[in-house]
Amino acid sequence: MMQPLQKDKDTPRMPSRKTFRLGAILALLAGGSLLAPFLFSEAREIWIEHAMADGGYVIYLRHADRLSGPREPFSASTPLAGFSDCSRQRNLSAAGRGQAVRIGQAFLSLRVPVGAVYALPLCRTRETAELAFGHATLDAGLYDPAVVGRLLAERPAQGTNTVLVDTEDQVRRIAGIALAPGEAAIFKPDGKGGFRYRGMLDRDD
Repeated sequence: MMQPLQKDKDTPRMPSRKTFRLGAILALLAGGSLLAPFLFSEAREIWIEHAMADGGYVIYLRHADRLSGPREPFSASTPLAGFSDCSRQRNLSAAGRGQAVRIGQAFLSLRVPVGAVYALPLCRTRETAELAFGHATLDAGLYDPAVVGRLLAERPAQGTNTVLVDTEDQVRRIAGIALAPGEAAIFKPDGKGGFRYRGMLDRDD
């Protein structure tokens, strides 16, 4: 019977793929590569991912891929019970449910600590939050850009990041940022009642 190989305890660990990527990016930047603008952007994304591991950020996540259909007639004043009938909503597609699961797995693999999770009560936003993070506080106020703005400015609990799972509308109005399904905009509360946009995590991230 074949015996499993024993790993020498003194054998150095291979750097992660992201370590290789970041090292190559910085080397090319130092050499004045013509690809510098693109590579700087990618290096910034890697830096953001590592920074989030310490907490302190608010992550605005657009729900995963959904089915097509008419826009729902809901607003910030709609009671939670009004969102319960998913048959009249544009719900996650099968691909979207898989995407939501992978989002949660990505946060775990990057060791990004998640504390409070708020979700618009739409079935697709709620399901995205539950599949990715296992829980969510439902709040129809996430239809209101003023409410979203206050949450973006609110410091997360120590050592965690706050996640808002919403549609694209509010972040576009507040910060002029367009998000595809499953993409996230990263904000840093400034401690003075405001916030700063720090970057975006796209589908590849």
